[in-house]
Amino acid sequence: MCGITGIVAPAGARISSDTLQRMTDVIAHRGPDGEGFLVGSRFVRKAAEAQHLPAQVGLGHRRLAILDLSDRGIQPLTVDGGRTWLVFNGEIYNYRELKAELAARGCRFTTQTDTEVLLHAYLTWGEGCLPRLQGMFGFAIWDVARGVLFCARDRIGIKPFYYTAVNGWFAFASEIKALVSLPGQPRTLDDDAALGFLIHSNCDYNERTMFREVKALPGGHSLRLDVASGRIDVRRYWELVPRPRNGTADTSKIADVRELLMDAMERHLISDVRAGSCLSGGIDSSVVVGLIGKLWREQPEAAAALGDRFFTFTSCWDNPECDEREFALAAASAAGATPHLVFPTALDFWETFPRMAWHQDMPFGSFSYYAQWSVMRAAREAGVKVLLDGQGGDEVFGGYAKFRYAYFASLFRSGRWPSLARELTAAVLQNDNYVLDVRKGFRYLPGPLRRLLGVDSMLKGVLRADWNRSVSAESTPATRWWRYATNGDTGAKHGNGHATTLMQRVQIDDIVVDTLPMLLRMEDRSSMAFSLEARVPLLDHRIVELGISLPDHLKVRRGWSKYAMREAARDELPALIRQRTTKLGFAAPDRAWLGHELRPQITAMLEAPMRVERFVDVKALRRSYAAPHSSAEAYLGLFRILALEMWMQAFDVS
Repeated sequence: MCGITGIVAPAGARISSDTLQRMTDVIAHRGPDGEGFLVGSRFVRKAAEAQHLPAQVGLGHRRLAILDLSDRGIQPLTVDGGRTWLVFNGEIYNYRELKAELAARGCRFTTQTDTEVLLHAYLTWGEGCLPRLQGMFGFAIWDVARGVLFCARDRIGIKPFYYTAVNGWFAFASEIKALVSLPGQPRTLDDDAALGFLIHSNCDYNERTMFREVKALPGGHSLRLDVASGRIDVRRYWELVPRPRNGTADTSKIADVRELLMDAMERHLISDVRAGSCLSGGIDSSVVVGLIGKLWREQPEAAAALGDRFFTFTSCWDNPECDEREFALAAASAAGATPHLVFPTALDFWETFPRMAWHQDMPFGSFSYYAQWSVMRAAREAGVKVLLDGQGGDEVFGGYAKFRYAYFASLFRSGRWPSLARELTAAVLQNDNYVLDVRKGFRYLPGPLRRLLGVDSMLKGVLRADWNRSVSAESTPATRWWRYATNGDTGAKHGNGHATTLMQRVQIDDIVVDTLPMLLRMEDRSSMAFSLEARVPLLDHRIVELGISLPDHLKVRRGWSKYAMREAARDELPALIRQRTTKLGFAAPDRAWLGHELRPQITAMLEAPMRVERFVDVKALRRSYAAPHSSAEAYLGLFRILALEMWMQAFDVS
């Protein structure tokens, strides 16, 4: 796990090694264990060692040593005498199998790293190596002989890759802050992205970032730069489509889920440094912890990275409406783990707010991400360097309320009235407030319903924008969801000839376009801020493909969400968690902190000059904040304004 950077100059121009060094230093937190540079054809430990070399291409690397802790793992790496160079961030979880296959073809290895395996895979199969990789990655390969810079990002977009192309110059990096630190690099705010964040709490959509000149390479895509001509070609190499197994019994499908979960967990535990796990107390992280515990007890060699104790890390709140420690402690006890409980505080958050705004690269929408930040910090302080997380389980196995609504809509439209009645009755009998209170899913409500429920009471009154146009824009989650649900756009067929259900359409959107890219960006930045590698085994692309392909009734069944995953890990989940019907959905004490505990600090911030004035009527915001508000959504709108302001300050954007 590392931080990577690179610069390619236009024909006739030359890069500055000082610029490459500064650009890489900005993301030193991603790799405190070493650094290396390629300037032209020369590898150096410090870019300054090659400052007088004329070069059109430069690569930079900061190393977080996870596999093969020796200096043999330092990058940029070459295995063919300098004809091809690689900078790589991530993990290739099937590198051992690939290494054996490549060795049988005559490849020779001098390290125990997956980096070396990746470069040999490219030299053997070219760009066709990508479908063979299982893992999370963002990498760049400088193919000197072909004059091509080949870059790629993993299928799901777990690891980041950003790039910019201005005036013939091309640069890439693991984090946006490295790119905007380049001399002469514009910092033009994308107003639509800023408004989209304020209204929908999201700014990670496909290639768009908060800066017009900086793009994200989407997950499942590669980028090819012809250095001589400057031509950039971005291509999709993977697409998420359902592949139903018609005629296969439900028990067989659930068995397949369990088999893949166990395999992914074992692969994600391969590490030469200590590993542990996040644990919220929800189904997803409890499944991860439960299966790791099973490996630790029954196959200790497969879980050697845990060491003598299996550490879990949980964020707790004094507010019982948000606190999940009862469930987390039950999961830790069942797995034989040693729990670490973290108690985030409002004042600590306020002191941390500027640092978080800088590390996250783009604004974040609620206090729940501070809870994640606190967990990462605690893990690093406990000596853990690799942390497994349950990220992705909701998107893949159908955990969000919107998936339940999609299922209800499908049952209604297909005339399956008894099934619909059964599911609605189950939700009511379980008193599932997460599903029954549609206000909680404000991002997925169309404009008229948002107005009717008053979920935007504070934000709507202060925003300088055409509210109706912004809420109904084509790229918003509500627009897509309701188009699918009301226009009958649920039977689209893919290249495999299979139609998708409404739930599958919404799931694919969530994974590829909407929710997951944002969550993965937060996961990456929060972990790397503390030089810690976060792994997400539930987003192994094989699990994602299988989960999406499951029939709807194995995701939602008699009121139970994520039914297939609950059943697949039945033996490892305490009954308290497996039979849990409540879901907090990244709950945090937003109303209490914003409305009371941080009121003096927020009032002072609102009284000072604010950069968000171009988007927000600050005088109206002050009046609104002084008035009482009853809904949590109103305060979440306030938080997004504060987050955008802090981000604009951190990146000196006006």
